[in-house]
Amino acid sequence: MLAERSGETARSDGSHRKRRRFWLVALAVALTAALIVTLSFVLFPDSKTPVTLPPVKPTPNHGYQTAPTDATGQPYRAFEPNSWWNTPVPLNAPHNPYETQILDYLRTGPESRQGCLRLAGADHNPWGQPVYWAKPGDTRYNVSGLPPSRPPELSALRIPAKAEAANNSDGSMTVYDIKAGYVTLLTDAKHDLRTDTWSASGATVTYLDSNGLIEATGKSDDPRNRGSHRGNNGATSVVRLDTVKAGDVGSVVKVASGPELANKWVFPMTGSDGDYLGDDPAIPPEGLRLRIKPEVNLNRMGLHPQALVIAKGLQEYGMYLGDSGGTTALKLENTVKEGRGQLWDVTAEDLCGLPFTPQYWDVLPGGYDPSGN
Repeated sequence: MLAERSGETARSDGSHRKRRRFWLVALAVALTAALIVTLSFVLFPDSKTPVTLPPVKPTPNHGYQTAPTDATGQPYRAFEPNSWWNTPVPLNAPHNPYETQILDYLRTGPESRQGCLRLAGADHNPWGQPVYWAKPGDTRYNVSGLPPSRPPELSALRIPAKAEAANNSDGSMTVYDIKAGYVTLLTDAKHDLRTDTWSASGATVTYLDSNGLIEATGKSDDPRNRGSHRGNNGATSVVRLDTVKAGDVGSVVKVASGPELANKWVFPMTGSDGDYLGDDPAIPPEGLRLRIKPEVNLNRMGLHPQALVIAKGLQEYGMYLGDSGGTTALKLENTVKEGRGQLWDVTAEDLCGLPFTPQYWDVLPGGYDPSGN
């Protein structure tokens, strides 16, 4: 009897397994059929069955023209090698007699924040400045919004397709045109997509094989160097990414001062947007040049690699005060606006281990020219 029941149980288990296999196969067939039907609606919809596909997020593609190199394979550098911009500051350069007071003001004055030089355009900061390289075939634009005294090059300025200015109140951008021989700095630059026109409130044209000085300084070797930026130009107003990757910024760079500057200027500036009208020597004029002291061992500062290259440039060539108000900062190239995404790894505070004190900084005399020209 036990053997019979065991045989019945075995037959019953086998029957159950067969039924389970049947239903599993049936379910698989049903799911496959449903998938085929669904795909047929998506791939081959008829007029009675509208299909709404999820929107595809566009991928930025600004057609960015890569920055060129010189004959030696190094990043392209504007202006003559012995110009004010490209001449290193000598180790034994003279000091400004008000060096301590000026550094104290930059470190502790209104809007001084951490009392150091910040990197505008790092992280999600929108204050970087895009740099574009125009080439033959790019559209020429008659840039509107400028006074009649504007440089004549602005009547037919080549600007690459899909170029965009910085998304901030400056609206600045740099456009190199090596074929034409000049670099242009634009402020409040705007492109009207509807009419395909460009406008700006400020513009400066500087010829690349010149000494880079504006005609109004009285020391320019090219009278075509003209514009509305008081001596600033499109080449040295921003730190380019390709120069940092190559390990050499290659020139002095413009910085903005958070604490208000004096309404005075020194060479190579020809004006100031500072509002201070008094005689306090601690409040510097525009154009004043500073540098990280030569004896500071930057390799031991633990700086981010990109910040280290920038700091070594500030030690070799220095920086000059070219704008007043806001935050004390230099502008990094805005690779986001160029359509390449954020390519800087530094943070805005990565140079704040070098505060404005005589321990780390030298202030040079007003109008000091290391080139001796």
